[in-house]
Amino acid sequence: MKERTQGQIKRVIVIVIVLLLAGFGIMMYCEWRGNFPDTLYVCRKMLLAMPIFAILIGRAHARAGQGMSNREYVVQMFGGRNTSGSRKDYMDYARILAAVMVILTHACSMQADADAALWKTNLLLSCTGIGLVCNPLYVMISGSLLLAAEKEEALGTFYFKRFVKVVIPMVVYYVIFLCVSGQISLIPPQNLGEGALQILAGASGIVPHYWLIYILISLYVTVPFIRVMVKNMKDSFITVLFFLILAEELLVTYLPLVGVQIGFTMSLASWEGVFILGYIVTERRTKWMERTVLILGAISAVIVAVVPVLDDSLTGYVYNTAPVMVLFAGAILILLSKLDGILKGKFQFVAQVLSKYSYSIILVHWYGLFVVTWGKIGIQPLRFGCIGGITLTVVVAVVVCFVLGFVAENTAVLAVQRIVADLGNVTKRLCGRK
Repeated sequence: MKERTQGQIKRVIVIVIVLLLAGFGIMMYCEWRGNFPDTLYVCRKMLLAMPIFAILIGRAHARAGQGMSNREYVVQMFGGRNTSGSRKDYMDYARILAAVMVILTHACSMQADADAALWKTNLLLSCTGIGLVCNPLYVMISGSLLLAAEKEEALGTFYFKRFVKVVIPMVVYYVIFLCVSGQISLIPPQNLGEGALQILAGASGIVPHYWLIYILISLYVTVPFIRVMVKNMKDSFITVLFFLILAEELLVTYLPLVGVQIGFTMSLASWEGVFILGYIVTERRTKWMERTVLILGAISAVIVAVVPVLDDSLTGYVYNTAPVMVLFAGAILILLSKLDGILKGKFQFVAQVLSKYSYSIILVHWYGLFVVTWGKIGIQPLRFGCIGGITLTVVVAVVVCFVLGFVAENTAVLAVQRIVADLGNVTKRLCGRK
């Protein structure tokens, strides 16, 4: 027992040293000023905070790795726990695809108006349109997983878990980017009140892509109630609900095209409807529904790629909650689910690793793509040939964002999550709950 405890202590020390050195190296690289002394001066606050970081990170990893061997814990750090019995492997690939599409659409959209050959501009516009499937895809993935969950949880437990797993990482990354941009300071504390208000206000210029995260968090509030509703619906009701969601999306999106305005509130023609559709197309679909979504989804993929090229002013009719984009995302999920048997076991550990950090990749990708991949490494879609440039930009950005996300997730994010989790446990004990 004593030897095992000593082994765990050594493991924690090694992990903390490696992570802090990696974090410091990343910061030095990103903040490089042309020479070591000037860069070190810019990064001095991290050096001053390292003793505190070391204690908090070490404590978090010690708690997270209790009772595990070194190999088990390293595997968990990278790929999470293996629950292969009930695991939907295709969802790992769906998460990865959503993260890749986020990077693709932002990389291409930023150079779509550059002075380049027409075919290059059109390719960038098409890739931007296709990549935007990331938004409904990510919402549908969340809807599928949360609404289909079999484990019954108390409301407080559900909300607390979502707060720790989703809200805390977003806030930590937001704070990091506010510090990097100089808008707030933790050492010494400056403008923290303004920073808190900015986080409450939602996405901003330094993290414009966070708008979708705020929508997801808002949807999570209703999950326990929607879950009960859809699980107790007969199949016939689910079919009507499927049609109703698509019908409302069609009316809201396309009636204005013919000059018709409606005063009714179409509550399902929103991200909530997309959220529920994710559950329907993965858990409750019928054969004809499957064929319909696959056929219309394939047609929709062509539409979302062509419309930005033909008329940029019409993109509002094919993006986000527009029926064509939603059907495209639904077709992707259905196709991946049908390939689940083939995907199972294929690059499983790699898929689990990327899937586990897909949320971190999305949270950090704006910085990883534009500051590191574009600014530091110098890789952009219009370099190295357009097709090669797009491919290289996406691949390098995914790797960069994974590295940034892995380090942040296992240092600052994990430390704050552990503190919040401990506070939650203390609160439960004070309230007399077991």
